[in-house]
Amino acid sequence: MKRIISIILIAVMLLALSATTFFAETNYLYENRFFEQYVEGSGYEDYYNYAERYYHHIDENDPDSEIDWVLVHGNINLEEMIYSAVIGNRVYVGSHGYPFGALYAVYDVKLDCFIGVDTYQVLEKYEDLEDVINNKVRFGELLGDTDSDECLSILDATTLQRGLVENKYNSSYTEEYKVADFDRDRKVSVMDATAIQRHLAGIKSE
Repeated sequence: MKRIISIILIAVMLLALSATTFFAETNYLYENRFFEQYVEGSGYEDYYNYAERYYHHIDENDPDSEIDWVLVHGNINLEEMIYSAVIGNRVYVGSHGYPFGALYAVYDVKLDCFIGVDTYQVLEKYEDLEDVINNKVRFGELLGDTDSDECLSILDATTLQRGLVENKYNSSYTEEYKVADFDRDRKVSVMDATAIQRHLAGIKSE
């Protein structure tokens, strides 16, 4: 009798675990659309990542209002090539991903489509997206934050100058290089330290 009860308890536990796993994997609102558009039939059905990082509502002051776009993070496979993108004031450096280069995208609810955040003019198209990336989700690294303290200060300009003396920015393929290129001219120089100082002083670039 005890053996039968033990078997029943184990079965119940397994069912509960299975149910928990099922609901944990299907709690995103638009994951099915991602799966249908990019994963289904690709051969990577068991090897994809997907998460919804931010829901933008038509009325941001009313969390019960209609969702118009969602910031999602997703990929099916990663390539070995180094990929970088500056989005808002954040720098993403990592492996190139499919279907989104920087692994993040906006899912437009009305249009029913995913648009990579590194796509041209995407920040202009979606209200508040830049603020969400810069201040709420904060993926990647803060542009100019050479001392990696998540705060832009005069210490970053000093750290950048020291890095130049130490030949820290010899390779343009590193995260350190991309973060230090504050003026986005695709090279790291003392001008980037100056640009950080001007930015902190509130002086706009010419």
